Amino acid sequence: FRPAQMMEHQLNQQEDGIATAQYEYYDHQHHNRRLQLSMTEEKVTTTSNTNNYENNNNAIIGESTNNQGVIVNMLRRARDKVDEKDVPFLLQVPYTNSDVIYNIMTECYGLVGREYWDVKDLQRDEKENVVDSFYVSSHDRPKEMFHNFGKRFHFLSTPHYQEGTSLLTLKHKGRIILMLRHPAYIAERMYLSRPNTQKGDLKGLLQYVNGTDYYDNWMTRMLANVPKEEKVTEEHFKYARMVLENKFIIGMTSDMAETVKKRINLHFGWKELPSKQGCELEYIKKGTMELPTSALEEGGREWRFIAKKNLFDSKLMARGMAVFGMQKMRIPVHPYTVRDDRKAVSEAFGHLRNVQDEIDSSDIPFFWHIPKASGTTVKEVMSKCYNLIRTEMVDPPSSLDLFPEKKVLNVDLTTPEAIVVARGYNVADSKLADVFISQLAVEGSTVFTTYHMGRAFTIMRHPVILAASLFYYRRIATWEPTYRPDFNDLTLQEYVEMPGYYDNWMVRMLTNAKLGGLNEGHLEIAKAVIKEKFIIGISDHMDETFRQLESYFGWKEQEAGCVKSFLGASFNKNKYELPERGGPVWNSIAEKNKFDMQLYYFALELFGEQGKKLRRTQVG
Repeated sequence: FRPAQMMEHQLNQQEDGIATAQYEYYDHQHHNRRLQLSMTEEKVTTTSNTNNYENNNNAIIGESTNNQGVIVNMLRRARDKVDEKDVPFLLQVPYTNSDVIYNIMTECYGLVGREYWDVKDLQRDEKENVVDSFYVSSHDRPKEMFHNFGKRFHFLSTPHYQEGTSLLTLKHKGRIILMLRHPAYIAERMYLSRPNTQKGDLKGLLQYVNGTDYYDNWMTRMLANVPKEEKVTEEHFKYARMVLENKFIIGMTSDMAETVKKRINLHFGWKELPSKQGCELEYIKKGTMELPTSALEEGGREWRFIAKKNLFDSKLMARGMAVFGMQKMRIPVHPYTVRDDRKAVSEAFGHLRNVQDEIDSSDIPFFWHIPKASGTTVKEVMSKCYNLIRTEMVDPPSSLDLFPEKKVLNVDLTTPEAIVVARGYNVADSKLADVFISQLAVEGSTVFTTYHMGRAFTIMRHPVILAASLFYYRRIATWEPTYRPDFNDLTLQEYVEMPGYYDNWMVRMLTNAKLGGLNEGHLEIAKAVIKEKFIIGISDHMDETFRQLESYFGWKEQEAGCVKSFLGASFNKNKYELPERGGPVWNSIAEKNKFDMQLYYFALELFGEQGKKLRRTQVG
């Protein structure tokens, strides 16, 4: 997402220095024509109040429903905890696949939407207080609960932001879903929807955009309530940006799968109906396949001309891209999603023995491999010093083939899908491997059975050093699927400040909360899991780590001094300079990974306690 940050900077520096990623769109002609008409014919009678937004991002409730403070205050912040009283609100924007989202919500999830195209209908229903009268939660009161659903609804949908928001109340505030697309491509589709136009007529397109009928900077105008006859200013843009950053769940036309699966589903807790499995993917594929190609060349003369004409919307788009990235890791997760995650964690770790359980000869060691935490060293020691056969796919596809010379069982445990396949092989009961290895703590645990339970161990490393090591490694590791040559253009600070930076990896893996926001509850679950289920090793103390592993699992060196020789070897080592401990970069990374930091310090205590118990056992 760094291009989005660069784009916003360029837009602020020079009006015609505009650059952005290409965004595709899905042209449902009738639907988008209605949206376009709503957009261009809407009469805004009030002007925006943008002067005081910086002093109060939540706004102040005023006297009139046309007051901007009331409009903003009727919307929940995107970062607020999800409440079933809140009303999902799909803001329809033309040529952005808003209709695809609507169809997924109604057809795949079985939701009932209340759709408004005419402002008069909104004004009528505002007077009738339809939200307090007829809104019902899709989770608490699904459609199938009623013999006659009547006027009830699960979400609102309209292209009219100001009037649509006026339906909301203090009892039922709104949570807005907004699909974004670059204004140049929206302008092209608007032009082609007009009579007697044809694709590729760039001259006609530019004449249209430069004409008096063209509605420039529509998104900024809508959010800041700027009438068509009034010129959009920087103050209007600042207000619109504030609203977008704080109030909207952002989706991208170019990435529908990410939008649906990793934003909307997480936040609202919606799932496909049992009878509609695969429905989301069907609509997403259909929308993607039917996207018409653009005659505009990104960054070309015509593209830049339209972008300049919509300068504020282009800047808003750039900011929206950054927000989209940030929401991936910060968006509040619906309680139903959290409940499902915790259920999956409980069931998965039920396949592992507790640390204190008596050793059984049928138990199989399970190494939860944390990237850049001495994993390669552990693998080599297990194979070459302890003569253990480990799982690792070295010759795709995944199979039960054994490579004796490498001490490897060719099983893939790197993805949830691959682990499902491995379970189908009944790999744990096959007795073909001595140690199972996966980076996926939850999914990886599910390969074990009641006949062959897992005994888990892991090696932990300081989260700041881990983040730095992973960043510099991915810059040079051409042999890895995670190789990122573009990281060579970033500093470590820029890397962790990227929208979508994957923070708190350990806590996320242990709690199955791979996306969305985290809280203290996740940390406490992670602590309980490692205390109950894991033998802890520390990468800075590998000598002691292997002594404890040998004591716990009963492993013995095939040749004296073998482990020590590997601890002095160099595996995947990359020379780089760590940030100064306690300096601004160090502190920034630590803050980004605050839950992993607390988990690591808790693990250090466990490491010491487990070591004492193992030594007492040996003495006894």
